[in-house]
Amino acid sequence: MRIEEEMLPRPIDSHCHLFDEKFNEDRNEIIHTSLEKLDGLVIIIEEPFNVSSSVFIKHPKIRYAVGFHPYYSEQVNFESLKILETFINDDSICAIGEIGLDYYHCKVPKDIQKKAFIQQIEFAQYCGLPIVIHCRDAEKDTYAIIREYYKFLPAIVLHCYGGDVKRVEPFLELNCYISFAGNVTYPKAVDLRTSAEKVPLEFLLIETDAPYLAPQPVRGKRCIPEYVLFTAEKMAEIKKVDVAEIIHWTNYNTKKVFSLE
Repeated sequence: MRIEEEMLPRPIDSHCHLFDEKFNEDRNEIIHTSLEKLDGLVIIIEEPFNVSSSVFIKHPKIRYAVGFHPYYSEQVNFESLKILETFINDDSICAIGEIGLDYYHCKVPKDIQKKAFIQQIEFAQYCGLPIVIHCRDAEKDTYAIIREYYKFLPAIVLHCYGGDVKRVEPFLELNCYISFAGNVTYPKAVDLRTSAEKVPLEFLLIETDAPYLAPQPVRGKRCIPEYVLFTAEKMAEIKKVDVAEIIHWTNYNTKKVFSLE
């Protein structure tokens, strides 16, 4: 039986896309409802040309990460980095992301993706901000790149981890935080749960990746931030600890990485 939410501390959704078009009709309502049920949100702006910081809802429990997703790697150049620079003066910007490599869905050539990834890592280094990484079927190149930069960044988050189980420990050796989304609850996600087992609590984050990857109990619905509790519950099962302990650690880590209150 599912644990009653009122008995638990409120979790944080460390990665959600609330400026996705799927939230165009009720974005503000979703954000305000989420803040009633959660202890914070990290909202990802993955195509900075289409969003202005002037539309951000400012709240002590909200932070924003901004960067060019691999799908938009071809847009990354001197001018677009200047666009990113206009965001970082906003106190609610906490990270550069999500940035990275996608060799599964993305049609942008690998060399262009890698160049854009490195440019944005160097921009984050210049700004003194953490990075949030998208990595899909690209663990080898992602690891090789961040190995060159991890010492110069405040923090690195591998969002929605889905890589090879054998890659978990090498990424942890680079002090990467590893985040898991609702897909860790899917019945066939055995390898993903094995990966989650390997991540120490002090390097663990949880997220929804809303509106995508709704957890198994609500699979097929539009994912919303409050569903992060399902992932917390599954993580507690995987780690064999209380849900409250998962929420304690993942909240602590998220606040530390993203400067949340």
